[in-house]
Amino acid sequence: MSELPSESFFPIEEPGLEELYLTYKPLLLSLGYKLLGSRTEAEDAVHDVFLSLRQSAHEPLRHPKAYLVKLLTNRCLNLLKAGRRRRETYPGSWLPEPDFSVADHPGAEGRDPGEPGEQLILRETVSYALLVLLQELTPQERAVFVLRESLGYDYKELAALLNKTEPSCRKLFSRAKAKLGKSGPPVEKPPADAEAFIRTFLEAAASGRFEPFVRLLAEEAVMVSDGGGKVRSALVPIEGRARIGAFFTGIRKKGSLHGSVRPVPGNGPASFVLDRPGRPPFVFSFAWTADGSRISAIYLLSNPDKLTLLPPLGESGALPPGPLLPE
Repeated sequence: MSELPSESFFPIEEPGLEELYLTYKPLLLSLGYKLLGSRTEAEDAVHDVFLSLRQSAHEPLRHPKAYLVKLLTNRCLNLLKAGRRRRETYPGSWLPEPDFSVADHPGAEGRDPGEPGEQLILRETVSYALLVLLQELTPQERAVFVLRESLGYDYKELAALLNKTEPSCRKLFSRAKAKLGKSGPPVEKPPADAEAFIRTFLEAAASGRFEPFVRLLAEEAVMVSDGGGKVRSALVPIEGRARIGAFFTGIRKKGSLHGSVRPVPGNGPASFVLDRPGRPPFVFSFAWTADGSRISAIYLLSNPDKLTLLPPLGESGALPPGPLLPE
């Protein structure tokens, strides 16, 4: 991964670019993460956008936000198209990369983008369940959906940004909503409720008695694992709460659920890291049924390539450890 440009990245004679970078980097990172499902790739895409600006002669930008969003969106669309073939040969299920960073916000850079919509997208965490659902969309559908839902772009703005007609953008958004509707919109539970569900799982992992947790699962619940072919994991989704309960009982007996717990700040209260001594960490994320009463999906990520941004335990900037799960 290429490093993001620092404040000294831009020469002194280009103060305008430095100001643009400091002002819009958080917004672009948030958008890129939603489009790509990878914080690592989003950082690289933002870097490429500003590098291209630095290397090209241009007049002062009259509408910098719109121009930068357009550049980033096009870069992300190219990356999504290039990555489609890799996804087809990926070993097992493909899950998005978690966001271990503290959620970006205007105050983080000492700048305020000014528009309420921008402030909202910078402060919000990105539901991991939503990121998973977005993988069902084509790149164009995803771009239209994310830009309209996150930044409130109207169809005229979308058409100009994506070089499409307004009717085409309407159709893409309608298709995206229909595809996401089939899976059911991800339900965002209040933090206290989400933590209560997760606490039940952690208690089950500690005691080995998974019956209370299994009762919280929907009958048709599914568990999806992603080890990337590098960490042993289920290659196909495990369906049904009985089979999910049996899976966790089995790996718990092998000591695979022993470790300490810490949060995933960028993905909200429904995600956490299980640091396992001497083993790759697990990242768990949960989704709920439409009425919020049951867990509909569990996502278990252990692919080390998608955990490169996880701060190590005990280092400066590391996420604080949580409770220890016994063997």
